[in-house]
Amino acid sequence: MAKLSPYETGELTDSIFFTLLVLIEPIHGYMIMQKVAEITNNSIIIGPATMYTTLGKMVGAGWIEEKEVDNSKKEYHITPKGEEILNRNLQQRQFLVDVAKRFLGGDLNG
Repeated sequence: MAKLSPYETGELTDSIFFTLLVLIEPIHGYMIMQKVAEITNNSIIIGPATMYTTLGKMVGAGWIEEKEVDNSKKEYHITPKGEEILNRNLQQRQFLVDVAKRFLGGDLNG
């Protein structure tokens, strides 16, 4: 059986998570890459091919919308469905961190 994609399961990769996060405000693709790198201190770097493939899939899933702002640029913005997916993932990630902290006695450094 083929593995389901994040667009089918709603379980986001880090790059998809951060892409949705920065799309709270409408911005174009290149700025998405820059903003994700900036807010993650360059821990998450998304290349152009990956970015535009991801954006297309998120538009198809209804998580974001695209709007042409001039003949050469499109802006992207998260939809209510995308916000729901983002919030659900944020809650899941927080749950994982909380469980790990409890398990480790609050000391993540060992």
